[in-house]
Amino acid sequence: MTDATQEGELWGRRAAQRAALGAKMSMPAWKTAIERTHIGTGTTVLDLACGSGEFCALATEAGARATGIDASNKMIELARQAAPTAEFHVRALGPLPWHDGTFDVVTAFNSLFFAPDPEAAFAEATRVSRDYVVVCDWHPEHPSDILTVGWAVRGRSGRRRPEMPEPHEELTIDIPQEHPDEDTMLRAFLSTGGYQRLIESDGEESVAEKIRVATEPFRTAEGGYRLANKYLMSIFRKNPRM
Repeated sequence: MTDATQEGELWGRRAAQRAALGAKMSMPAWKTAIERTHIGTGTTVLDLACGSGEFCALATEAGARATGIDASNKMIELARQAAPTAEFHVRALGPLPWHDGTFDVVTAFNSLFFAPDPEAAFAEATRVSRDYVVVCDWHPEHPSDILTVGWAVRGRSGRRRPEMPEPHEELTIDIPQEHPDEDTMLRAFLSTGGYQRLIESDGEESVAEKIRVATEPFRTAEGGYRLANKYLMSIFRKNPRM
């Protein structure tokens, strides 16, 4: 089993739970990308590591012809339900099967650091784009509470964002995440692929207790949780005169 296949399997274990409790956290970034790249009727879009397909669904609602790839079979099954008019493929980040300039817009939301070679994955995104490439990642200069919790529970992953040229535009996007109670918060964290190996080794209750401790600073007076997070969105253009 390749690393990419393993990653897809881990994220697929609780795919439906992840889709229900955490997938739409990136909605502010998705809406910003659609606005800034002028996605609309007839636009062709490719979303890399599309997960359960919510961005593709949003793009098709705007009139685009959307395609998504993800390493998880389970995620792709959900994506086909979320965006039935889009096209989806089970495929890891890496070489892409499309010709140069196939898509008007190529997007990568919190995904390129999953690639074995992030720079090669970015180069492929650029190659198959006719104009826009949007890369969205955790902001390197502003702490995000989700990462703070993850580092406390699992340690740092060692993944890295790709080295990229100067973008046409950079934007800081606020990505708050709120949970009404402890049970919902725990199920949201435990649904992500990053916690699955730790659950295997330490047991779910042990991991859940570590998450409870790490999220205590983010508990609200009402007993819910609010986590503040920031993305850095980098927008690249191949044909700025279009």
